[in-house]
Amino acid sequence: MTGSCGLLCVRALREVGGGAGRSGRGRVPVRGAARAAPLPPADPPVSLLTDWYLSRAEDIDSCSRQVDCALSLVRLGKEREVPGLEVLGDDLVTLETLVYEASCELSLTLRDLRQLRDIDKLRLLMKNSPAERYVKNAYQWMVPFLHRCESQDAGSADALLREYLVTLAKEDLTLPLKIFQHSKPDCQQKIIGDHDQLMSMALECVYSCERDDQLSLCYDVLECLPQRGFGTETSLTRTLHDQVDKLEKHLSVAEVLEKHGLQKPISYVRNSQSSREERPTS
Repeated sequence: MTGSCGLLCVRALREVGGGAGRSGRGRVPVRGAARAAPLPPADPPVSLLTDWYLSRAEDIDSCSRQVDCALSLVRLGKEREVPGLEVLGDDLVTLETLVYEASCELSLTLRDLRQLRDIDKLRLLMKNSPAERYVKNAYQWMVPFLHRCESQDAGSADALLREYLVTLAKEDLTLPLKIFQHSKPDCQQKIIGDHDQLMSMALECVYSCERDDQLSLCYDVLECLPQRGFGTETSLTRTLHDQVDKLEKHLSVAEVLEKHGLQKPISYVRNSQSSREERPTS
């Protein structure tokens, strides 16, 4: 009797726990047993989403030339906190200005613009600006562009504006002078807000000018610079004021030469003085 009960127990255990034999036949399902839930699909990488916005913005621009629609799409992505769209958004704002306001070539695409250096973008913005609207356009186009560049790369605004002005000054001081005149210490809204940067850029522009017929413009640039003692002074400020004093002397020498029919660029006067000071005494 005991043996029969043991056989029944073994058989019951087999049926409930593992079924009969290796094939698993005769397995008794357990009621109420939950099946494993399927895993949710993996989220795509964030970079894929960013790339999608980039490609769609480029497609909208190249196919329809509707920059404002491409910009609206990117702004929507930024509102939804899609990362990596800041530079793309800035480029679209620049392209929007170029296309709708700055009379740029209509063939310029977003893809073309993104391949340009920032200095080339700045030159494009101001390229077709007439002289009578140059200052207004500088406030509306150039200054916001420099702010966008600065937000992406600290210190880039100063470097870009310096390169832009110095390149212009080599051939003509007229446009750089307009920028300096609207950066004077008494201006309410300055294009160049830092006095040290103003003096540094002005000095470099005057000495970079290769023309010998713009002495009056050089004096006008000098009039835009702050007087010694104005504002907070640092060691750099004092050094720059010393250089401005030297510039004033160089302008006086150039004026004397001009009166005697010997027109020379200001850099000639500075280089002549430097050569004389470096010449060894016998």
